[in-house]
Amino acid sequence: MKKISYLFLALTMILFTACDEEVGPVFETAEGGVIEFTNSFASDYLISEETENNIADRFVWNEADFGVATVVTYELQASMDQSFEVPVILGSTNENNLAIMVSQLLDFAGQMGLDNDPNTTNADGQANNAGSVFFRVRAYTGTTGTDSPEMISEAQILQMTWLEQVAEGGPCEGLWTVGDAVVDAGWNFVLETSCEDNVQTIKLGLTAGVFRFFQVQGDWGTGLNFPYFEGEGYTIDTNFENDGSDDANFRFLGTPGIYELVVDDNEKTIVLNASSSLFAVGGAVPGGWGFNENTVEFIEISPDIWQASIALTNDIFRLFQTFDTWDTNNNLTSYEDLGFTVDANFENDGSDDGNFRFIGAPGTYLMTINANEFTITLE
Repeated sequence: MKKISYLFLALTMILFTACDEEVGPVFETAEGGVIEFTNSFASDYLISEETENNIADRFVWNEADFGVATVVTYELQASMDQSFEVPVILGSTNENNLAIMVSQLLDFAGQMGLDNDPNTTNADGQANNAGSVFFRVRAYTGTTGTDSPEMISEAQILQMTWLEQVAEGGPCEGLWTVGDAVVDAGWNFVLETSCEDNVQTIKLGLTAGVFRFFQVQGDWGTGLNFPYFEGEGYTIDTNFENDGSDDANFRFLGTPGIYELVVDDNEKTIVLNASSSLFAVGGAVPGGWGFNENTVEFIEISPDIWQASIALTNDIFRLFQTFDTWDTNNNLTSYEDLGFTVDANFENDGSDDGNFRFIGAPGTYLMTINANEFTITLE
């Protein structure tokens, strides 16, 4: 009877052992096994709708070693926070690399509230077109990944910038220049820049004082002061400084006179160009056909108005923009082509140089070239 009991116990142990073997091996992560990205990452990924079908980057990682020969699946995950509480699966593969598209980064940018509109900003006034996304790779065995041995890499952060759209060509909204430094405006909304291809230009008289720009005529809440342009990364002409007041105006430090002020939103520069004179050269004027001490200089007395007292005889001459530099940019033909009304005491000499011919009574005159009213007059 005792032998039968021992035999039954032995058979029971064999059966239990057989059942355990039928479950199959359970794979455990190899001791010390890690998975990590092996490729290099850019400091900033520039994204745009125009490049959405391009590859943003290709993630590469080492092969996961689970200690046994088995099929490994890799899953590239992304998250807008480092906790990965709700990871987004971007793709899975049995290879050790996977590409992500610009369109996928654009999706994240949209979810974060980023955009490519240069007119929208964050609460701090900075452009809201930059953000970060976290990525990691998960390796697991089996076919579903559920309850399977796995390895997960450390999170890799990617900085991305959605390129802001800049209007292509054509006119754009001007800015109002207001302040006591602006001779013909003062603290009144009367001088507006002209804007073309995102470049603001204006001719104006400047004197000691301050001013700032405004986007809307008469609206004091639309001011663009010195720190605004500094914060946007503009290089500002050394003739200007921050006046240090609560309004943080532009203070003009240069020599009072007529200037061309250029605000280039493409190059992000604010440049001040001093007024240029015009010089009369020819047989009809003092100094003759040369640049010398007797050459008559036309001074810009007001934006786009040049004037000089000049002795004229019945001969020809033309004007030059730069002393001692020969050109035909300011001959009579060029003014006629621009639609100027020219004093009847002048006629075109008909030559290739298109000179002024003086046909009036010889004498000394006050000659005015007014590019605002498109007139050339003698008094």
